[in-house]
Amino acid sequence: MGRTKEGVYANEWSAPGYTVDAAGKVVDGYRPGEPSNWGRWGDDDRRGTANLITPEKVAAAAGLVKTGKVFSLALPIDASVPTYPGRSAPNHYFKHSGADVVTGNPLQATRPDAVIASDDGIDMNLQGSTQWDGLGHCQYRDTRYNGFWSGNVTAYGGDTSLGIENMRESFVGRGVLLDFPRFAGVENLEPGTSINTRMLEEICAKQGVTVGAGDIVLIRTGHLRLWDPTAEQAAKWEYFLNSPGVGASGISWFADNDIAATASDTASFEVSPYENDDALAVHRAFLIDLGLTIGELWDLEALAEACAEDGSYEFLLVAPPLYIPAAVGSPLNPIAIK
Repeated sequence: MGRTKEGVYANEWSAPGYTVDAAGKVVDGYRPGEPSNWGRWGDDDRRGTANLITPEKVAAAAGLVKTGKVFSLALPIDASVPTYPGRSAPNHYFKHSGADVVTGNPLQATRPDAVIASDDGIDMNLQGSTQWDGLGHCQYRDTRYNGFWSGNVTAYGGDTSLGIENMRESFVGRGVLLDFPRFAGVENLEPGTSINTRMLEEICAKQGVTVGAGDIVLIRTGHLRLWDPTAEQAAKWEYFLNSPGVGASGISWFADNDIAATASDTASFEVSPYENDDALAVHRAFLIDLGLTIGELWDLEALAEACAEDGSYEFLLVAPPLYIPAAVGSPLNPIAIK
């Protein structure tokens, strides 16, 4: 099966009408309109808006630590977390354990007087719990951030151009929490609520916080409170298909303020159902056009309580991805320090 034109497939094959150069970039193919960061940090840039977090920004963010209180923003890596349809729930397993030693096994028999360790492993989708979407995660018209060709991501070799390893020293800086339900006086935003530029500006004013270049913006919707791991499959589908999030009319706010990265407590970050049937329009704008990394399924509840108590919605955030070469996403344990 081949392609007759973009998005249309049949038994025949038609060339897509572009070429790929020696750098692995699409020539005469998709080019974003405005806003766009293609070429802003050079034609070979693979980090996007993470470049906005300069050493000076990191040093300034370290000065935000006043009490030393630490907040993990991670969900557990197990089957209890919201697992987006099409992704497998994490599987944690043991190779050998203390019980094997006590009851006897071949390993213990060969080393009866030795110290024997318990060893375990995990099998999971890299975006199966609290995670970053890497810049290589999404493609549009065969093209990804800064013009890199989607065909250079292979099952055999992974993402050799925009792999998450390019971010392994990124996302340490000033974090800002935007707590929408608290300032709306509700437990959670209604499913399907589209967060636009006006709402983003209003919440900043209500919280008395200013965002700027290099900041990492965390968006609390409260939608995580609605997740029920024991629910029937139909209810779980409803949870994913109807969630609040950033809409297309909020994209310009992130671009205009030079946000370095952003994350939320929902499974898809952007509003669902998609607006005007434009599937993943925010993912396309952020990951492909702007090079702006997206985080999903962050647990912001305890941090939100602490911010409400002390009236400060800024903090040092330490949230680098795991060093997984050629991956397009990564689980992580993001840490906020106040």
